[in-house]
Amino acid sequence: MIDLPTNTRRISGTRLLDLCRARGISSLVDPFMGVPTHLNVLKRHGIAVHGGDLLEWFVRAGEGLVVNDFTILRDNEVAAVVEMLPGRIYPTDLFRGWEGVFFSEDQCRYLGVWHANVHALRSDGQTGIAVIGLWHVLCHWLLKAHHPDEMIDIPPSELAWHHIREAQRWIADNGKRNTVRRGDFTTTLGAVRADAVYLALPGRSAAKRIDARVWMWEAWWQGDPYLNIERLYRETVFGGATNDDVSYDRAAAAVLAAAESTPYIIIQSNARDADRFERLLRERRPNTERANLDRDEIYIIGKK
Repeated sequence: MIDLPTNTRRISGTRLLDLCRARGISSLVDPFMGVPTHLNVLKRHGIAVHGGDLLEWFVRAGEGLVVNDFTILRDNEVAAVVEMLPGRIYPTDLFRGWEGVFFSEDQCRYLGVWHANVHALRSDGQTGIAVIGLWHVLCHWLLKAHHPDEMIDIPPSELAWHHIREAQRWIADNGKRNTVRRGDFTTTLGAVRADAVYLALPGRSAAKRIDARVWMWEAWWQGDPYLNIERLYRETVFGGATNDDVSYDRAAAAVLAAAESTPYIIIQSNARDADRFERLLRERRPNTERANLDRDEIYIIGKK
């Protein structure tokens, strides 16, 4: 059974929206976006949003939740994602390496079927919606392995249908150009201009402690159950030896320098690290304030 950390990064789209509205922010970029549901919240309330990340499945999800304005999956198209299509040969042993370790034989077979079906979809918008919906199935299965008696058994195709339909409810058009891209923070910040940069910075040695649900879904998208995503971060500013304070401060300062031209910088932190980030931001922006919502959700906001 795999460990599922309870203290993962949580971003409240509604609280971020309140911070933006109070300051007249109409566009925002997040170069470490992760699962982009917070950007979707801002988009649905009229804010132009831009995101970037190193993991491809995050970007695919962004194409469904951030970039996509109208494209949906019809009932027959959802069925073509969640079920085996007649006459098609599937790589049902693609995720056999996870069988008996993380998932059952039946679940691994469905992971192979979904991998093939999703990669055959006709548009980026459809692909993104399917990717985020099926990711919730993975989360459900991993959680049920921890709490087998507290969660009901649901057939894989039925569970997948439900979560894809739920993801599809988030599609909205805000009449603005919204983007996502795969790359490091310098690539994203160099490609777009916005009123604010939002930063939920990686923690120390974050790649080594990344949530299993995240790396497993990148491995699923790539079709490689043995994928090691640490290599994607190795050459980045947070991928080296950032365990010590000096190295980590240097990495954070590099991100703040890249965001220097943006009118607002919003850093999400917690009670443990807020003083550090406030000090680093105040060195560049004396006009800095702090919004303490709770111990695990503190925002440091610097105005240019």
